[in-house]
Amino acid sequence: MLKPERMVKVSVVGPKDYFEKVSEILYDLNLIHIEDPEETEYFKLGEPFEKAGVVSRSLVQLRSILSYLKLDPEKYFPKRRYRVEEVVAELDAKLEEYRNEVGAKIDKIKSLQEKLKALEDELRVLEPLKTLGIPPRLLKGYKTIKPFVGFVRADPRPKIEEITSEYEVFIKDYGKEYVIAVFVKVEHAEEVFRVLQEFGFREVTVPDIEDYDARISEIQSEIESIREEIKRLESEIEEVKEREADLMLAIEEYLSMELEKSELPLRSLVSKYVFVVVGYVPQKDVETLKSRVEAETDGKVSVEILEDREKFEPPTKLNNPPYIKDFEVLSTTFAIPKYHEIDPTWIMSIFFPLFFGMMLGDIGYGAIITAISLYLKRIFKTEGWQKLLNIGIYSGIASIIFGFLYGECFGPFVVGEGLSPSQVHWFGSLMAGIYAFNHGHPIFDRVEAFGVKALLFITLVIGMFKLLWGFALGFRNVAVEHGYKEALLEKGCWFIGVLGLCFIIFGFTYNLGLFTSPPPEGFGKILPDNLFVFGSYTVSDARNVPLPIPGLVKGWQMGVNVFYFLALPLILIWFVIFAKAEVPKMGAMGIIMGVELLTWFGQILSFARLLAIGLASVYFAYVFNYLTIKMAFPPGMAILPVAIIILLLGHLINLILGILDPGLQSLRLHYVEFFTKFFEGGGVLYRPFGRIKKFLE
Repeated sequence: MLKPERMVKVSVVGPKDYFEKVSEILYDLNLIHIEDPEETEYFKLGEPFEKAGVVSRSLVQLRSILSYLKLDPEKYFPKRRYRVEEVVAELDAKLEEYRNEVGAKIDKIKSLQEKLKALEDELRVLEPLKTLGIPPRLLKGYKTIKPFVGFVRADPRPKIEEITSEYEVFIKDYGKEYVIAVFVKVEHAEEVFRVLQEFGFREVTVPDIEDYDARISEIQSEIESIREEIKRLESEIEEVKEREADLMLAIEEYLSMELEKSELPLRSLVSKYVFVVVGYVPQKDVETLKSRVEAETDGKVSVEILEDREKFEPPTKLNNPPYIKDFEVLSTTFAIPKYHEIDPTWIMSIFFPLFFGMMLGDIGYGAIITAISLYLKRIFKTEGWQKLLNIGIYSGIASIIFGFLYGECFGPFVVGEGLSPSQVHWFGSLMAGIYAFNHGHPIFDRVEAFGVKALLFITLVIGMFKLLWGFALGFRNVAVEHGYKEALLEKGCWFIGVLGLCFIIFGFTYNLGLFTSPPPEGFGKILPDNLFVFGSYTVSDARNVPLPIPGLVKGWQMGVNVFYFLALPLILIWFVIFAKAEVPKMGAMGIIMGVELLTWFGQILSFARLLAIGLASVYFAYVFNYLTIKMAFPPGMAILPVAIIILLLGHLINLILGILDPGLQSLRLHYVEFFTKFFEGGGVLYRPFGRIKKFLE
């Protein structure tokens, strides 16, 4: 889970007579990730097996039909699966049937659609020409006169008049343009054409017909007939699709498998008598591969482990349990871990929902996100969507948990003074009753000043922890690849420097009294006394006295403190190591680069968005609730329908923001502030030769 699965490099070597059989075995095992080979003097890339050509042609034809039918193997989930023997028995007959019953109809539909387009184009020409009122035979066929027929943006007659007075123009409005017919002598044709171009002239080809109305009626009748024929053919194809979809996709999967097996020589080296396949296998599966290949080839083909460490560049096989595996869709979007790197997916699986819940932290919004994700899982069934929607469920549940801690359900619930008990009892009493164990108060009220201060400190501590953890993981990765000395110079010095920076931040917060406990009486009220606010007040005249947090420093302390004394030697040690690492590379300029330490301070502060995004959501919800109450009931405006619209629309907007903002900001805190400290990526995902069957048993 912490690291990609251990891999072993192997070679599969044997006589060429056994190559096709070995291809079947390797494909069925689905274990070996084949390495791209390099040709030598004696070994060259092989050629596909003999059956590849036939299989490829059949597969291209079938995929063309599937594309037309919009049957995507990735998105379609079969009602039943077929045995390979069933597919092989029906293969030739079914392919011929699909070519005749579906392929021929598709070709016919395409031909009819081309004819339909030509008729519609002709109709678009005839209708404006009919508007001119000039018979088609009079619009062309002259020797000494040049006719121009088409469309213009404006009337060109004044400009034509400047060239010649011997012309004739017929012009009619047609939509946003004019349809026009201009007749001029041949000697003026070129100049008149340039004038028409200034007016955006688009020429129309006059068809060889006698009567507009007769031809238009004939075209419309033909168009209707073609559309009926297309509709009939599509209906027949749809019947075949409904009946044969599962078998079609099973045949496509079978042919794809056969083609991949036939093309194995293109990824292998062969000589006159021998073939060689080189690749990587999970260490735990080496014996399985070796025993089966050698047993089924009577020992004629051998599997050997290669110890060449210089060319040992294995693919990355992520090895995560189901919950963590869902988050691979997010971690691999950033980069694929290299073989020797720590896989950050498990870290993301812990902190992504945690950060999302800290920011949104609302029972109502969290429940909606969970419900929407569960519903969409029934619609979008591809692997990527299933993983994303599972993350949505985890994030929604985290929001519900933090919402319970914060005491928020669609924001702090607010009602105005003067309402009757029946108007507040159903919700106010219910929600306050949930916190009866805590005297009607939420466990942690983040909208109070003391709560804000405490949560700000918590987010900064999270930021410090994540940066230090990131550099520690980076130290481990560099040590594995380049040794401990390089790890100390590259990552260790920054760990020490950031640790010193953390002590400076602790000293600063100590002096500011950020953890003053308990807060002064009345400290942190944000709403007037005449409001009932679930999460801050239980009744209008109640006092909210947050519980003290044990172990926090009391009072205000100014000046130098113990944290600064702890920070000083760490900063000095960081500077010495940093100078030793950078001065040999960059000279004196390397020392100046030490200001990079300050960027880590900014990245620690970046974690304060866990507080800021959440508070923005709370106050949005509070404003919408407050406006609704004031508009819905006396002594306010008492416009209940408008109030309900504002309430629903406001919470919908806040819900959308509550999904996007925490999701994107949580990704940013991982990708920018955390992953960059240790995660280089650049690995290649493990893709073994073979496949997991979807339509075949």
